[in-house]
Amino acid sequence: MRRILRRAQRTWQVVRVITRWFILPALPLRRTRPRPGAERTRAALEQLGGAWIKLGQMLALRFDLLPAAYCEELLKLLNAVQPFPYADVCDIVRQELGGLPDAIFASFEPVPFASASIGQVHRATLRTGERVAVKVQRPQVREVMRADIDLMYAVTPLLDFVRVFGATQTRRFIDEFARWTNDELDYLLEARQALLLYENAHDERLERIPRVHRAYTTSRVLTTELLEGIPLIEIIVAIRLGDSAYLQNLEAKGYDLVQVVRHLDWNMLNQVYVFGCFHSDLHPANLFVLPGNAIGYVDFGMVGRLSETVRESLTRYSWLLFQREVEPAVKELMRWLTPTSGTNTAAAQQQLVRIHEGFLYGIATVAGGDTWASTGALSQNPYTALAVEIMETVQRSRLVLSGEIIAFLRMLVMLGTLRHQLATDYDLPAVARQFFGKLLRRRAEEFLDPRLVMGRVYETTLRVNRAVEFVEYLEEMQPLIASVAGTYFGFQRRLQTLRQRAIGLGGAMLLIGGLLYYTLADPNNARTYTPSVVPFEWVHVILLGLLVLVILMFIHNLQGLVSR
Repeated sequence: MRRILRRAQRTWQVVRVITRWFILPALPLRRTRPRPGAERTRAALEQLGGAWIKLGQMLALRFDLLPAAYCEELLKLLNAVQPFPYADVCDIVRQELGGLPDAIFASFEPVPFASASIGQVHRATLRTGERVAVKVQRPQVREVMRADIDLMYAVTPLLDFVRVFGATQTRRFIDEFARWTNDELDYLLEARQALLLYENAHDERLERIPRVHRAYTTSRVLTTELLEGIPLIEIIVAIRLGDSAYLQNLEAKGYDLVQVVRHLDWNMLNQVYVFGCFHSDLHPANLFVLPGNAIGYVDFGMVGRLSETVRESLTRYSWLLFQREVEPAVKELMRWLTPTSGTNTAAAQQQLVRIHEGFLYGIATVAGGDTWASTGALSQNPYTALAVEIMETVQRSRLVLSGEIIAFLRMLVMLGTLRHQLATDYDLPAVARQFFGKLLRRRAEEFLDPRLVMGRVYETTLRVNRAVEFVEYLEEMQPLIASVAGTYFGFQRRLQTLRQRAIGLGGAMLLIGGLLYYTLADPNNARTYTPSVVPFEWVHVILLGLLVLVILMFIHNLQGLVSR
């Protein structure tokens, strides 16, 4: 209640909109038939603006929370927000960059080509002649967003009472929404995330991330390279409307929707499993189809990150799943889930096995040409259903899921929905098996690559130093250990021996690694020091073999330390 009173003006505006679009149409004395509920919901959110439009955009692809008719209507909010006046744009650019747009840029188009709930994007040209996209934040948007989120929290008990989102608690959804919105309000954070994805995708042919121009970027103005392509939302709207002329023209220009979906998937797999950093807001207004069916990405306010441990576990899980080894895949999945006092772990695991078996059956049905999956509601496609049902099982079983995995599953829901709309008979398992096969081969080649030996030697040296520090710590603890267990009187001598071995093996690794690096970096000089009885081509193999042998001896030495 205090939140509502504190935001009295905004509260009154919300009450007026609710009255117009929901209360008055429900009165029995109306002469005209009211518009459908989905249309009224979209119109109400559009009229409220601010965080309410952002909320509608987030719900547009949440078929696990809302009926398909509502989601389809809310898709119209993704790129249909009214722009704000150019005078306000000039004021914000002057405050942030120190001058009016015409003074900062060689040219600046006053009319934006994209408008969203937080900002709008203008085409411009730098003094160097490079075409750029300049995103300018809406005036007072931060204050409006805070007020709207306060009101959302205030009405969560009512929304839970009428079960607007089914079994999902409204407060949990608003918490997630507030966290992501705060991130999106800071364009410097978005710039850092865009730069990270740009560096990861720099050599990728199928993935384009616009370059950030840091000199023209602040917390309220973001300037990036301009991507010229076909907005994916435009293609999806044409598919929904059955615009065969548009789609035929698209095909005549060389665009292939199956290839578009394949590249979306390939890029996602690369972002998640190779780099552990992925675009987690894949609604179609953030995606562009470029020549060669490459995919361009914009709007980096929501970027998911995975630790190395989670990424390795996800790789194993996905590989097992697409090899149809369901039970081992689910056991790997259970590593991410923490049971609580109310969890029946065996029942939850059994339910997850059934879910994954249903997923494999569903994608086999689609790939086999059956049409039941492509003619139903969008929420019934197997890709979206897998992530949704996993989250529902986690909630019902009172399991705790890490935030990293929540962002990953949410991205899968959105990507699964796009995939199902663009190419329903697309064979995802074949692409996944091809990707993971290449990934595993690449990792094996990197492990055996002699050029990476010095890096591994350096890491091994760090581990040796830590092992020595650990041994020294144990030495300091020896009097206490000896007083507790008299059988450890010879402990110091054994520790000293192990320490000497560890230091010796570490030195040997550095020496052999240095020699190997020298023969690779300067083979001409190294050849002069090589005995003539030994072919120079064998020197690399001998040194690498010795290095592997010393590493194995070091590991054996550490195992002896642990066993003692």
